[in-house]
Order: sequence, then structure tokens, then C-alpha cells
Amino acid sequence: MSEEYSFPPYMEVMEEAVKVFAGTRMESYNGKDIKPLWDLNGEGFKSYKYLYKAPKLQKIVVGFQSFKEMLMSYAMMIWPDDEHDLPIFSSYWAENKKGSFFIVDLYPTADCIVDIPYMEMNLDPLEDAYDKGTRTYFPGLSGMSTNWFRALSSPYCITGNIAPSTKDSQNKIMELTMDYFKVFVDLWKKAEPKDKNYMKRLIERREAIRINFREKDPGGIMVVKAVGEEMAELSLEALF
Repeated sequence: MSEEYSFPPYMEVMEEAVKVFAGTRMESYNGKDIKPLWDLNGEGFKSYKYLYKAPKLQKIVVGFQSFKEMLMSYAMMIWPDDEHDLPIFSSYWAENKKGSFFIVDLYPTADCIVDIPYMEMNLDPLEDAYDKGTRTYFPGLSGMSTNWFRALSSPYCITGNIAPSTKDSQNKIMELTMDYFKVFVDLWKKAEPKDKNYMKRLIERREAIRINFREKDPGGIMVVKAVGEEMAELSLEALF
């Protein structure tokens, strides 16, 4: 007898986990009112997205989208501020009973081959979780093929499709997400302000990552159809 399908408890787990930052919910971002994103609905579409401000961070974003209650997508992104050299925590998960697509990574804000110490400090701690994800849990997992995404991701990015979706595969994705999240939290706790001149290049790369996601994110088209271009643009701006 096959197991009964249900969606994963991603939002419950991550909304509890994010409390470690003791952030305060933001009502505006870049001078725009983002409260409409707290409860955004359209034809066959439900969504909510919350932004939080916390020390050392520009913003924490937690979001959920439901398309006709058949496809769910979950996301958390954590963006560092202009004074700290933290990577960008990224977790995305699109889910239905046919399968799962997920991304988990710490996008580096430095060019890692130019700045080897940055990679050793901020990315090497992912080694064990990466090996578990790509060798033990999901060997042969194929990632995203777009060159711009490969250019911005880290050497430890885990991404791809898992089919069909089962409780076992969901639990493994959730575990890997939390493994990467815990590494980020540890980095965040230890982070100290960096020299302004050093941070210039990191800020430049961070903003390039942001622009590429806003312009090329494939999920934006579905949101435009559900709630209109204005709300879709606000949603993308809030996330990225």
C-alpha cells in the first residue's frame, strides 16, 4: 500500500528556526509598503511573505506560495548587510506529489578563487552536508542548467529534481536545508564588521546576484498571471 501524500512542514520548521535571529518584522522595504505581501491572493493563488530586520543582516525573507493547492513553493533568503562578509543563505523548494525541486546554498559574496580565505571561512563548513546530500542522499542529482545561476552559486550548491516525492525524500531535503541553515547561523554569530574597501567588491557581487534573480526568476511569470504585474514585482523585490 503506497503512502498517503502530504506537503512537507517547511514553513513551520523554518519560521521556528528563524527566531534565532530575534528579528523585527518589516512593514516597508526600499520605501515601499510590503504589508500587502502578508496575505496575497489571486485566482487559484495564495501567498504570504514576511521580511525581518536583524543585526548584521539586510533582511530575512520567508515566503510561501500555493497554486490551486496542487503546487506549493517555499523560500527563505537571508541577505547580509553592507558591513559583514556573510554569504547569502538561499533555500527554495517547489513541491507537488509528482516530485520536488529544491535549491539550498550559501551564495558567496566574494569571488572565491580570488579570495580563498573567504571560501575557507564561509563555505568549507558545508563540506560534510554537501557530501551527505550529493553522495549519500541524492547521488547523481542534476542541478540547474542556466549559466547565470551556476555563476552566482557556490561550489556547495545542492539543487535538482527528485521524483516522485516521498516522505523519505522530503525529510532528506528538510534535513539538508537545516544543515546549511545551521552553518549560516554559526557564521552569523561570529561575523565581525569588515573594512569598507574590502566590502565594496562584495557588495557589488551581492547586488549583481539580486539583479539577476529579479530579472530572470522563472517563477515570476506565474505570479504575474495570478496577482498582476505590480504585486508580482513587489514580491520579487521583497524576496531578492
